[in-house]
Amino acid sequence: MAITLKRKRGAVSYKEPSSDISEEEIPTDSDRDDTPRRKRTVPQRRSTRSRLIEQSSSSASSRPTRRDAYVVSTSTSATTKLRGMPKLSYREPITDEEDSDGDEDFELEEVATRQRTPRTRTRATPLPHALKEKKARRRPTNRPFGAPLKRRSTPQQVAQPPRDILSDGIIPDWDLLPYHVLLQIFIYSAHPLHDENMVPTKSIPWLVQMACVCHAFTKPALTALYRDPPIFAVKQNRAALVRHLISQPSEGYINYPVTVKRLALDATKMSSLTDPTHSAADLVALVTSLTTLKDLDIFDPIDKPPYRSRLKSIRRWHYPIELFEALRHSNVRLRSWRWNSIFCPQGPLWMKEVHTQVAFQSLREITFTKFHPKPSRKSDDDIVEPTSEELIGSALAALPNLRSLMFENCLIANDTLLPLLPDNLTSLNITNCINITSDALQEFLVMHGRRLEELVLNHDQSLGLSFLVDLKQTCPRLEVLRMDMTYFSSLAMSSDNEPLWDELLKEGEIPSWPSTLRVIELENLRNWISTEGATSFFSSLIDSAEDLPWLRELTILTMVDIDWRRRAEFRKKWTARFQEVFAKNAAPPNPNLMSLRAYREWKTPPDAEEKTMVEKNDSFFEDEPQKAAKVYTEESDSDVPLLPSRKQNETWNARRLRTRGKAVGSCDVSSDEESAADDDDGRSDSQEPTFIQGKCHTVIFRIDNLRPREHKFDEGDFLDEEASGDEDWTGNDTVEDGYAW
Repeated sequence: MAITLKRKRGAVSYKEPSSDISEEEIPTDSDRDDTPRRKRTVPQRRSTRSRLIEQSSSSASSRPTRRDAYVVSTSTSATTKLRGMPKLSYREPITDEEDSDGDEDFELEEVATRQRTPRTRTRATPLPHALKEKKARRRPTNRPFGAPLKRRSTPQQVAQPPRDILSDGIIPDWDLLPYHVLLQIFIYSAHPLHDENMVPTKSIPWLVQMACVCHAFTKPALTALYRDPPIFAVKQNRAALVRHLISQPSEGYINYPVTVKRLALDATKMSSLTDPTHSAADLVALVTSLTTLKDLDIFDPIDKPPYRSRLKSIRRWHYPIELFEALRHSNVRLRSWRWNSIFCPQGPLWMKEVHTQVAFQSLREITFTKFHPKPSRKSDDDIVEPTSEELIGSALAALPNLRSLMFENCLIANDTLLPLLPDNLTSLNITNCINITSDALQEFLVMHGRRLEELVLNHDQSLGLSFLVDLKQTCPRLEVLRMDMTYFSSLAMSSDNEPLWDELLKEGEIPSWPSTLRVIELENLRNWISTEGATSFFSSLIDSAEDLPWLRELTILTMVDIDWRRRAEFRKKWTARFQEVFAKNAAPPNPNLMSLRAYREWKTPPDAEEKTMVEKNDSFFEDEPQKAAKVYTEESDSDVPLLPSRKQNETWNARRLRTRGKAVGSCDVSSDEESAADDDDGRSDSQEPTFIQGKCHTVIFRIDNLRPREHKFDEGDFLDEEASGDEDWTGNDTVEDGYAW
């Protein structure tokens, strides 16, 4: 017989015993009264250990036959059960021919191993667990094909326990603080009450709870809540809140109409302000009752990125004429206002009449949304009517106190309107206006940029950076410069979000920066001519560091389309330079000034013994950092200083081909040659800047080649948050094809 390898675990047979067994040989219940009855036994294989027990207990010298094996295994059920062995085995008996394979020694070793290892009794799996295992297979959900997956929530980081603060345990009397101090604390802690989608935050119930803490907290907490009442953020009590502001109770603790300073109203939900029939009357009563109202913003939630039109039509709302008539006879003096052409069918000429009212003469901020030019027409007398740009310019000229102007998603903002804007503007915001070009903006800054302090230019598809060449001369008072060059497509399925300019900066154009700048944010810069254009742009900021003493925030995000190796070197080089020149290296705060107790213990001299112990421990821990600093501060580009210093009398082996000094020198020469070859602007990377500004608390500089998109996907967008099993399966769902999954 050929030598074969038997399986370590024998085959399990579930064959029933032969019918030749007599009734006397089958054990009865009386024979097993001494052992507890088991409901059901799991069929298991018969091990060698059972055979050895049978051989020791049987007096016959020959091997048991098939019938004898069955009888012996059942008669020894009590012994095997006490030892954790199966009570019944259905394995076929082994014949002499099968034992002639010479594998008995292997089975004896297995028996010895099992005798040393304690065995645990296995129990039958209950029915509920079996059902759960059966349902573990994945069943497809009812989500429609192509629907986006639900974004998996990022795991919350475990909050680190705060460091113990040495304190005397004295809690100050917060209720004794002045009213204006508590008011500022609550306003700062609760901002914002709602997000940009008018969804309420947790600050609203928190302010209500703070108002109920004590008598001193009631008025400042409610004042912080009613300064900008979340009318459309609260759905259940919206009508009650409006009625409460309109009709002030006589026994009220606080005069609520006086506390309101700003109103943010959603125009799409204006009909449900209280009820559809009295919405206009309630709006008029609400605005006129708030005598200290300063800011009134009636907005459309769709007027935000990506600035697309609504897919389904809704009920269109218009500015009620009763509102402006009530403002004419009220004492309200507005400070900010928003005009939306969708809500204003009367046109710009009617807007000019509204601006002449007393309530609008105090306007300092105004916003125009979705205003588009209309072609001029000739009258019957061949008189050319004024254009839309001229009408808007005349409406703005009627506001003597205007300081801040914003155009949002307006085609009317073009080279025709910019020269007609007022001269006393301090803030100009042009967002998503496709007709704004760099030449038109530069001409406007030459004539009207002397008083500008803030310039925001976001998502303007035709605007480059050529206007930065003369920015220092045209805007000498500019403090904030923000520019985001991310563009949006007109339709969700289209791809017309590419810039409409060819070159971001033309050849030879070098920007100039006003000395009054505090914030510079330039994001998604792209379409450079070459790396020389980007180098000249970055060098202009580095060279102007001495002339920017008030700069505190610097953010530059740009894309450079070059080889990834060169881009990595380019990014490494300029990131280090911007961090070195502008980043603020402030010393950490003194931990001994965290409390009066810490300061007192710091000034109190310790005992002599404790002082000696502290000095000894300090010297023990400070030896290694000093040695490490001595090793790492050596000026070299190689990694040799990272290794521990060798002794002076150390001898070298004869097999060493070159000394360490020669290796260092060769590495330095090669690295210098490579850096000189890869340097784009012809200057060495080791060139130190001429001036270190070192006052910016925010320095963000990034160079990549990522294509800007409306939504940047990350790992969370490709993970499904649904359960892995079928816990939601109840068995009552209708199945069309006859299969559950």
